[in-house]
Amino acid sequence: MAMRFVIIRADDAITHVAILGRLDIHGVQTIQDQFVIQTTVRRKATLVDVSQVTFIASLGMGMLVNAAKGLQRQGAKMVLLGPSTLVRHALESAGIHQVIPIANEESAALELLR
Repeated sequence: MAMRFVIIRADDAITHVAILGRLDIHGVQTIQDQFVIQTTVRRKATLVDVSQVTFIASLGMGMLVNAAKGLQRQGAKMVLLGPSTLVRHALESAGIHQVIPIANEESAALELLR
């Protein structure tokens, strides 16, 4: 699957985006600029649906952490939604869940963004 980045919702309250495919070096290069513009630059609470991410490398994790830290500096939060077992394990092994909360359900994710 080719890497895709989809904007689900972008309004005054929230940014909700989805990442689809492999978040490896090629995937990061494909979506990083648009991801940063739609997350950090918007300065809104951000929900990132990663349920269709099939693989995540350290560069992909770095992209997510940098965006989350950028949002935190601006008083906004980021939550990751619905990672597969493989992706969740990779994120947790790297300690990403200590920087960016992970939720399985959209309702729980939205609650974490409050």
